[in-house]
Amino acid sequence: MRILFFTIFLIVSCSQEEKVTDKNLIVFEDQKIIFDADLTNNDTEIIRTLGSGRVILKKIELPETKNFHSAKAVITLESTGDPWDKSGSFFILPESDIDNLSEVASLELLRFITPFGVGHFNNKENIQKLKPSYIPRWEDDITWEEDISHFLPILKGQVWVGLYIDTWSNEGWNVDVSFKFDQYYTNTHKPLKTIFPLLNTTPMFPGQSGYDKFATQPIKKTFKLAKDHDSVRLYYLTTGHGGHSGGDEFVKRLNVISLNDKVIKEFIPWRDDCASFRRFNPSSGVWMTEVEWKGEIIEERIASSDYSRSGWCPGSKVSPVIIELGNLKKGEHTISISIPEAQETTKEFFNFWNVSAYLLY
Repeated sequence: MRILFFTIFLIVSCSQEEKVTDKNLIVFEDQKIIFDADLTNNDTEIIRTLGSGRVILKKIELPETKNFHSAKAVITLESTGDPWDKSGSFFILPESDIDNLSEVASLELLRFITPFGVGHFNNKENIQKLKPSYIPRWEDDITWEEDISHFLPILKGQVWVGLYIDTWSNEGWNVDVSFKFDQYYTNTHKPLKTIFPLLNTTPMFPGQSGYDKFATQPIKKTFKLAKDHDSVRLYYLTTGHGGHSGGDEFVKRLNVISLNDKVIKEFIPWRDDCASFRRFNPSSGVWMTEVEWKGEIIEERIASSDYSRSGWCPGSKVSPVIIELGNLKKGEHTISISIPEAQETTKEFFNFWNVSAYLLY
């Protein structure tokens, strides 16, 4: 997989003056994400044939950002037949790269993981029997919100936005996506902000596949600053997937981030609160004996969705880890990302990591 980067220079402004109004902008409404190798595109506004229906793209007109103080991405999702937990991403692309998608380092606005069958499977007889007593009901859908105010420099004018879900079901998911802006009246501008995409290994587009090369080498990306910058931040998203019970999805793996060969952050992406999402996961597998199935023993059994995972839970969003790089001098710098104990993909087990990173300064 080729992972390129590009630079975007735009102005962002905000104010501490009294808020006047809120503005919501619908991006996708009641849209279907499915897998269908024979899918055709009859929509004049939305491109939906990429990845056999697993990606939808749309060019939208965003309002000028000079009057906005903050922004959020909002996604509501419901299963229309897919019972599985799958990676998802709401992202933005530069218009110039729309014809060369395999080389695009897309900027993730909101990364999420679909829960097991939210909504669609709620009323199945066996599903009702497996509902834990500690949740009042299965939820009909799930909604995530993510603060994306730091993206305001590029949330203006005409832009390409997309939604990706790694579904392999021809029934898939139904989604609504929108932006929520807080609007201020002001002519005050903050200094120039730059968003500098470094990489994105999530396999969204044709020709890409799950990235399993961390088992053999780190990813290194070099960027060049035209002048000195202070308060540089690295935004880093990471989730481990696959490999069944002994693979990178279920085993703690150290992530190591270095700047110019000096380690600046080491951590293990891990979620151990996955049981708190149980109400969104009706089709999650629950292992019970025949006696327990008949209700002769009352005991809450663990479900597949309850297990801890590498940086995510079925039904969770994935927020970036923000790493302060401080003051950086003019010239070239290199970011290195390593997961030294990551496992390779084999015929039996498919291990991969969805990692993306970008700079803000």
